[in-house]
Amino acid sequence: MSNRIEKGNSLLQKCLSEIFTNELNDPRLKNEMVTVSKVQLSSDLKYAKVYVSLYGEKNATEVLNAIKNASGFIRSSLKDKAKFRVLPILDFVIDNSEAYSERINTLLKNIKYSDEADN
Repeated sequence: MSNRIEKGNSLLQKCLSEIFTNELNDPRLKNEMVTVSKVQLSSDLKYAKVYVSLYGEKNATEVLNAIKNASGFIRSSLKDKAKFRVLPILDFVIDNSEAYSERINTLLKNIKYSDEADN
């Protein structure tokens, strides 16, 4: 990955995190903590996949729909914060990596405990 793409990923992640924290006032996101966990810019810098982690009470698809509905506002706020020649098209997806790693850790602990019980 080129240095330019890495810098762009970092800048987008920082700016999007600020927008999610300070500027989004959608009632569907109330009581939700939305975190931008990772951004992946395409090699031509025209598209960006934005991975968001959710910590809250609501359904992940409902929150993702709220984020996608606010994408116009997010994009216009991002235009003022991130100085790109051409602002990439954002594709928001749910990042399930933390839940997946928790599940793996739980399985590994269960294996460890069952091995100790067999001895």
